[in-house]
Amino acid sequence: MLTFALTVLFTLTGLIAVAVVADCLIKAHAAYAQLMREGEVMRAGLALQASAVEMGLRSKVAPRRAVATRRPGTLRQPMLPFGAAA
Repeated sequence: MLTFALTVLFTLTGLIAVAVVADCLIKAHAAYAQLMREGEVMRAGLALQASAVEMGLRSKVAPRRAVATRRPGTLRQPMLPFGAAA
C-alpha cells in the first residue's frame, strides 16, 4: 500500500511539473512572437502607441534625477622612478 501511494505521489508530481513547464513554454513562445512583431513594426519606422491605461499610470511630473558631472580635466599622478616613496 505504501509503495502504491508513493508511486501515485511521484507520478502526480511529475505530471504537474510537466504541465507547468509546458504552460511556461507556451507563454514564452507567445511573448517572443509579440516581441518579434513589435520589432518588425519599429524597424519599419512606425512607433507603437501606448494604451490609455498605461498613460494613466505614468506620473504627470518627471522625477528629478541627479546627473554626474565630469571634472574639467584629468588628474594624473606624477611619474616617480621605480621604488621611490610617494
